[in-house]
Amino acid sequence: MPKITSFLFAEPKPCGAYAFVAVRLAIGCILIPGVVVRWDTVAAGKPLTNNLVGTLFGQGMMPSLTLFFTILETLGAIAYILGFMTRLAAVWGVVEFAITGTNGLITRGFINDYALMAGSLVLLLNGSLLLSIDGLIAKKKKT
Repeated sequence: MPKITSFLFAEPKPCGAYAFVAVRLAIGCILIPGVVVRWDTVAAGKPLTNNLVGTLFGQGMMPSLTLFFTILETLGAIAYILGFMTRLAAVWGVVEFAITGTNGLITRGFINDYALMAGSLVLLLNGSLLLSIDGLIAKKKKT
């Protein structure tokens, strides 16, 4: 059975390395503006609540879980941009965007979360070691 580190830091095929960097940066940069808006409302003392969270987990859990998911999304965006634990962040991206994309498609007709889910799935399967902290860690593990 292969080690978890061999999965997390495996190298992608050389021809697509820059494409994976572009996907990683695009997803991170798309996530940042939405997260900034949520953090602004937290700083103002009126945090936004997510109705999907209320539907899935109950109204009493809405404020705390929305804040928790905002923290996770912030860390995920930073992880994508820096290329740190990209595959772990991609697991979160696939799950989150599958849920929010389906909810958005049913309620409002949005489909952009499916594009983010597809990009996260690509990064989950291939990683992105070029121009990333994961790449530096992988090089140190080889020597």
